[in-house]
Amino acid sequence: MIVTLRKGNHSAFDDLVRYPPAGVNYDIPGSVTVRKNDLVTYVKKRVFVNYLKLTRSPQSVYVPQKRGSQLIHACSGIIPLNASPWVIDMEHVNSFVGFEAGRRLDQVKGKVERYLASDYCRKILPWSEAAKRSVLNGLDTRAFAHKIEVVYPAMAPLKNFRKKKHDVPTMLYIGNNFYEKGAREVVNAFLRVRKSMDARLRIVSWAPREFVEKYGDVVEFCEPIMPRSRIINEFYATADLFVLPSYHDTFGMVYEEAMATATPVVATDVFAIPEILGDAGSYVRAPVSYYNDKNLFKWDSWKSFGEYVRNHRFPKFEDKLVKTMTALLESPSARKKMAREGLRRVRNGPVSIKARNARLRRIYEEAAS
Repeated sequence: MIVTLRKGNHSAFDDLVRYPPAGVNYDIPGSVTVRKNDLVTYVKKRVFVNYLKLTRSPQSVYVPQKRGSQLIHACSGIIPLNASPWVIDMEHVNSFVGFEAGRRLDQVKGKVERYLASDYCRKILPWSEAAKRSVLNGLDTRAFAHKIEVVYPAMAPLKNFRKKKHDVPTMLYIGNNFYEKGAREVVNAFLRVRKSMDARLRIVSWAPREFVEKYGDVVEFCEPIMPRSRIINEFYATADLFVLPSYHDTFGMVYEEAMATATPVVATDVFAIPEILGDAGSYVRAPVSYYNDKNLFKWDSWKSFGEYVRNHRFPKFEDKLVKTMTALLESPSARKKMAREGLRRVRNGPVSIKARNARLRRIYEEAAS
């Protein structure tokens, strides 16, 4: 079966291409999927985005489809304009407008709803139950609710990975958007933890200069400009605890990486994070979230949210982080139990390649018939 894959740039799609469902061959048209970091590509993208805004249109493109292709799988909420069967995945309802906040979704809701209700749209595949709720709450889904089915992105199990022995209990943080993903609070909590026990914190992020200068002697800061293999085999391999208390992640493949490396996780209860981790995570209620109780965007812009987080402190949240981090670092048995559950989830559980491919294979067959 040939499926034309309008592949997004998210790392979630890399393992989809490497490990497709049985009997599925992906055809990937480079003209609409290849990412190039050059001026011409940037200008084209800005013209395209401005055109969509001017015409009040959702993200939509014509996807080149070669002879023999039975179906289009469009990724990241970019709607195919083809007069042929397609399925579409997304991590949030605002994926249809390039994750823009404000009134952009309201301006194009009618068009999105008509596309999704059309006969060409066979399935709508949110990445999580949280993403599904955002679609149900953000659009009038009466004409296409029956098409919605959750398919979790998955990461392939790691081959020949081994944890490395080390003397000092080590915590690891990996993530951009330093403030919005709770790195400031992680640093502050760590400074308190190390007063009562020997511990180490490694942060892979674009950390603000003032943090590096002030805490660089006790926290190891690394810029995220390294191959994934090094992150896996050097950083996860020596991590006893992965700490990423994000305030705005919709999914976060790093959580799957942590589980695949048998690393227990400290996280927040934001959006789909508890869905991904299950009992492989220990959760601290986020002091602020980008999403409301309907899983829709709560803020008018990413900028205003970032400014709010930067300008406010969350001491009670830091207290809970200290308590959670300390309890897990002092309990090897609790960490071991969480690590086993994480491995189960990525090898044979809901976020495994096996589960994803079984569901996608059935969906493709139904959609193409």
